Amino acid sequence: MMSLLKILFHHAVIISPTFHTSALPYKISNSTFARRQFRFQLRSCLASDVNTISGRIVHLHNWLAKVTRVETVHTTLQEGSMKNFTGLFASVLLLVVGTTLTAFSQTVIFSEDFETGSASSQWGVYYRQPGTTLAEDSVKAVPMAQAPAALAGGGNYVGWLQDLDGTYTGSAVAVAGFTGLQDYSIEADVYVYVGASASSYTGLVVYADSSKKEFYKLRADLDASNRVNLSNLKSNPSTFAPYFNKDFTVAQNPGLFPTVSGWHKMKLEVRTTSVDSITIWSYFDGTLIANNPVKDTARMTSGQFGLYSFKQSATGLAAYFDNIVVKTLPGTSTAIFSEDFETGTASSQWGVYYRQPGTTLAEDSVKAVPMAQAPAALAGGGNYVGWLQDLDGTYTGSAVAVAGFTGLQDYSIEADVYVYVGASASSYTGLVVYADSSKKEFYKLRADLDASNRVNLSNLKSNPSTFAPYFNKDFTVAQNPGLFPTVSGWHKMKLEVRTTSVDSITIWSYFDGTLIANNPVKDTARMTSGQFGLYSFKQSATGLAAYFDNIVVKTLVVTGVGDVTEDQDAPRDFGLAQNYPNPFNPATVIQYRLSTASVVDLRVFDLLGREVAVLATGERSAGTHNVEFDASRLPSGMYLYRLSTGEFTQTKKMLLTK
Repeated sequence: MMSLLKILFHHAVIISPTFHTSALPYKISNSTFARRQFRFQLRSCLASDVNTISGRIVHLHNWLAKVTRVETVHTTLQEGSMKNFTGLFASVLLLVVGTTLTAFSQTVIFSEDFETGSASSQWGVYYRQPGTTLAEDSVKAVPMAQAPAALAGGGNYVGWLQDLDGTYTGSAVAVAGFTGLQDYSIEADVYVYVGASASSYTGLVVYADSSKKEFYKLRADLDASNRVNLSNLKSNPSTFAPYFNKDFTVAQNPGLFPTVSGWHKMKLEVRTTSVDSITIWSYFDGTLIANNPVKDTARMTSGQFGLYSFKQSATGLAAYFDNIVVKTLPGTSTAIFSEDFETGTASSQWGVYYRQPGTTLAEDSVKAVPMAQAPAALAGGGNYVGWLQDLDGTYTGSAVAVAGFTGLQDYSIEADVYVYVGASASSYTGLVVYADSSKKEFYKLRADLDASNRVNLSNLKSNPSTFAPYFNKDFTVAQNPGLFPTVSGWHKMKLEVRTTSVDSITIWSYFDGTLIANNPVKDTARMTSGQFGLYSFKQSATGLAAYFDNIVVKTLVVTGVGDVTEDQDAPRDFGLAQNYPNPFNPATVIQYRLSTASVVDLRVFDLLGREVAVLATGERSAGTHNVEFDASRLPSGMYLYRLSTGEFTQTKKMLLTK
């Protein structure tokens, strides 16, 4: 990144003869503070409007000179040259930092490299053996030496998608996530067969739901068909062809697809753009495949992600995968987990935090029980509720159930929690974020409304001298008049957590939809990622049980460059997201959200302020809205899009590259 910035400033002398600058030997300090400040300066520059971006560029230049300890830098910026240079700088700067900004606004919700020697327990079943509940397919970690060729940098193990009942006919699918998941990408190293005698079509899956017998798959089918194919599962019974079927041929993508078998990067991005339509982007080796993105309607609008292979016989070639990463798409708040227990069983995604001493057995688990077992029924809670229990029967200390993976960042967890007030046998109930059992640490928000009369936010590890958690924030009844209950009952609790630097986080705590006084709070040098979960504390075997319902975990929205700083307030009610993809050609999706029904005006302008498109006008309902912008008739360059409502206006930039 720094090299490109140096080149940009250096070549400004050639591009604009009246713009002069000395050689700039920039070398950013390795300190966390310096790197964080550099990112902040870049975000500030890009977040500026057209009228102030010139000043931001000068400010960025001067700041670089200052922090890199350049003793003398002589810069003359004449007004005319600055106007000529601003557009070029803004365009190139956006390209330079585009990867950083995309990473900044995305959340990794799943990753798998198989280096533990076993596949993640999060992989679930799509197909089952006929007439049974047994899995038809599974993914398994095998030594890299078993693959047809080693993957450079792939480590010692690789994933192998196999058919467990030994038939090896038809497609094999392994899925993870939950069926309500929307707006995400999945990328993986995939072993691609070319012209093999026993064909194995390998690829990726999105929006899978076995109850609907449907998913979308991107598969490399480079035998006689000589194509990469994107299609759904269900097919026309007359033609046997999938109802949704897009072939991307070698002729359409010269030089992109391989001519010999080997490891390649495959990627799918899927976004739900309305109540009944989606848009999919397909990539091969980092390149958007020709004739993408594509749309589909009236089929699937959410679902699990996964791996796909097709084998023609028991001697067919095996499917191999590695380095699987699933991310939310920029500008979206995506539900990555939900649980209402209405199936009568708890989700298989709940994992173990505590284990019984000296064993691998779980100390705690969450279980679905009839609503009648709870101390009081939850209005609208259905027939079942979650019960957090201690499996070995000791019922002492804290009980924790977790889900997700330990690398998860920037999310919220909200649930209905049965809160005890002044109970004789205290049970402190609440929620957990950033948990990692290997580090023996997490953060918990718990209602402790007995003699302590507080809601408490704290970490797990405590000072051995005082037994108090190292990080400990009490939110008292006195600080929050009228917010906390005076009798036991069901209440909404919520935690939002963001990683704001390499060693610090910010947490927002809510009770019954209200931000608790003295929030948000910050912590440093502890946890910066981790699983989410449920928490309770029981003082004895006769202690009160912990009950939970309607648990929803969502990624947090980054609404654009410069929106997130270390001093940010609670997330906004109105927001305009960064378009995606960006840069784009020729279409992109713009998302905005409204806290209440509002009259909106969404328009696109060029850098001279001329209106080039009207994307939305009139009243829109509260919630999240997606609008597609097709720029096929416009020339390459930087464009601005502006959202206006009665109480909110925001403008962002996007780059069209043809």
